[in-house]
Amino acid sequence: MDFHVSLAGRGDLTARIYLALRDGIRDGRLRPGDRLPPTRELAQSLEVSRNTVATAYERLTAEGFLTGRVGAGTFVSDLGASVTGTSVSGTAAGTRGRTRRRPRTAGTAGLHPRAGWTFAPTPTSAQLDVPRFDFRVGIPDPSLFPFDTWRRLVTSELRLRANSPGTYAEPSGHPGLRAAIARYVGTRGRC
Repeated sequence: MDFHVSLAGRGDLTARIYLALRDGIRDGRLRPGDRLPPTRELAQSLEVSRNTVATAYERLTAEGFLTGRVGAGTFVSDLGASVTGTSVSGTAAGTRGRTRRRPRTAGTAGLHPRAGWTFAPTPTSAQLDVPRFDFRVGIPDPSLFPFDTWRRLVTSELRLRANSPGTYAEPSGHPGLRAAIARYVGTRGRC
């Protein structure tokens, strides 16, 4: 089996690995029964966390693209015509019995020594495309954040606390707040 996993593009690493494997299965470069490298091996080759690869494998397994067998490995599932474009018998859709041939690459440069996989180097953060819009949850629009006001307030607070940097606050609470609460409770009478 000769298959190339490229991490170039947008999205998180898990999504890129998932898409590369899913597309390889869909277009027939990865055939039913092909054994994928172990998650640790693929993660090491791609220079990513093992959890990143494991999450991609888990998603592909949940969607039916892969089958895992304990002690044997992870294999490409037989999906039939619904996903790959070939019928269960292995013929291309609409070819009336003619078998579909898959292109094979001849070169061995860059092949993974144990599984015959090729790996693209992990791009640096400078090489990754920065999305025009950041739709991540919980991230405010930086153009709307009052950086000048924030900087002024933080600097002011740091000046006030310059005499006690890195110390903890009073365990029983801020003395001014405690006094205000005591005055308020004293005006309320008995409970």
